[in-house]
Amino acid sequence: MSIWSLIYRISAVILVMLVIIVLGAVFYPPLRQMKDLTVRQYELEEEIRQDEEMLRHLRKKQERLLNDPRFVEKIAREELGLAKPGETVFRFVDDPAPYDGMRARQ
Repeated sequence: MSIWSLIYRISAVILVMLVIIVLGAVFYPPLRQMKDLTVRQYELEEEIRQDEEMLRHLRKKQERLLNDPRFVEKIAREELGLAKPGETVFRFVDDPAPYDGMRARQ
């Protein structure tokens, strides 16, 4: 084996490696961007699914508010804190324990 054939083989290997590096440098950024866009698409599709579920829930609640007087009364009592005339409403509130500075120092 002569020195020239060895040089040709080494230069061919180096040339192939350079071509691979150049192709990687050319194609890696678009592939990375495509991966990022695919992840973003999945996140947006999940957000759309959650929004559609919320919309179904709100439409169902709207339908009940339009057609079910007992549901309207329940919402008025629970969410708005309203009561019928003459009713007494009792509310139970859980107060956090007051801060006792003396106990904290011990």
